[in-house]
Amino acid sequence: MNSAARVALVVRAGESAQEFSRAIEHGDGHAVICDPDSSLPSDVGGLMVGGVGAFLESETLPRALVQAIGAGIPVLGVGWGMHALNVALGGKPPVRIDGHGDPEDEPVKHPLFLSPGCKVSYTIAGSGWVTVPSAHTHGLMPGHIADGLLASVYAEDQVVEAIEMPGHEWLVGVQWPAHRPEYTPKGFDSLLLALVERSQR
Repeated sequence: MNSAARVALVVRAGESAQEFSRAIEHGDGHAVICDPDSSLPSDVGGLMVGGVGAFLESETLPRALVQAIGAGIPVLGVGWGMHALNVALGGKPPVRIDGHGDPEDEPVKHPLFLSPGCKVSYTIAGSGWVTVPSAHTHGLMPGHIADGLLASVYAEDQVVEAIEMPGHEWLVGVQWPAHRPEYTPKGFDSLLLALVERSQR
């Protein structure tokens, strides 16, 4: 484990870090758990920001997220972390939506469209329509996405399910529970592998 890439992990206050930490380990990395108000550790090469809830207007952005973006360190935002990533880059917080499940229940399945040629579809080696798990009561619409970010995956109702930074920077946010690879389709765990690979220092 000493040679594994060290990936900082920030989880929404009040939520468990266990499954997110396990997801980093699934990608062959070592999770370094940080509080939302903690600075980014100097010995990490990447950052995962996650949570099953919604990022609220009243919340403060995780300090490590702001620092990681400024330093060009790879970031994967999951759920709450996707919302936080969007807000950190100047986008709007999520709004209440229907038909996408609930974090308190088992995930429901619904179809998403993965845009060809984007980082997400390239990483998981697939594009077009695919059925994924969903368990969120809030989401981002196209008008909420920060300038400079690309909305690369959509649900049928136009809810944005993934965002990314075009170009060489690896800033990716996904709405589905990427931290639970037992629920996601084959190949979707490549996002976890990619984060760890890019976190090697």
